[in-house]
Amino acid sequence: MPLQDLVTAEKPIPLFVEKCVEFIEDTGLCTEGLYRVSGNKTDQDNIQKQFDQDHNINLVSMEVTVNAVAGALKAFFADLPDPLIPYSLHPELLEAAKILDKTERLHALKEIVKKFHPVNYDVFRYVITHLNRVSQQNKINLMTADNLSICFWPTLMRPDFENREFLSTTKIHQSVVETFIQQCQFFFYNGEIVETTNIVAPPPPSNPGQLVEPMVPLQLPPPLQPQLIQPQLQTDPLGII
Repeated sequence: MPLQDLVTAEKPIPLFVEKCVEFIEDTGLCTEGLYRVSGNKTDQDNIQKQFDQDHNINLVSMEVTVNAVAGALKAFFADLPDPLIPYSLHPELLEAAKILDKTERLHALKEIVKKFHPVNYDVFRYVITHLNRVSQQNKINLMTADNLSICFWPTLMRPDFENREFLSTTKIHQSVVETFIQQCQFFFYNGEIVETTNIVAPPPPSNPGQLVEPMVPLQLPPPLQPQLIQPQLQTDPLGII
């Protein structure tokens, strides 16, 4: 079903998206590998099925994992007839991403986002704001803006992976989504441009060789209390565990 058919002027965000995001932020914002670790596929499909039957469904009462809900949210955008980031604007976004001067590049991207259909714009802002909140917990969940963009850009842009010409621009596509996540306040809330640092943060376990850049904390809602991390099992000096 087209995105426009799932919203109203009073409710600009699809209810399914809203329920998934609220569940994730209330229960699992600090979950390690959020959006990278796959949830149970049966639970993921059942979430959408149950919602279709009853829009008042309570995800907490379904006793599903946060990873299953995260997977259902990604599947929602993957199943839309058209990608959330319109195909017509992909060339402009890629050209803007190539601008060397950071300030000029960000202002160019901001002007392109204003060309989104109002419905797409509202939902895109909502999703990117959510991903920015996830990235703020990257020391716990290991999901930096870089890692989140790797997980989300194919879903939000839906490129033609069979096009050889496209394969040479995959990194640029990813960098566009990463920039939106990093500079969320600048793009959507008239905030200042965030200055990133050169310190390298630990990558997720599945990408041991990947270097990632940490976020400078933004003024967003207070983070959830970090979950306790169990200490690793110590090795006996004699070599016996």
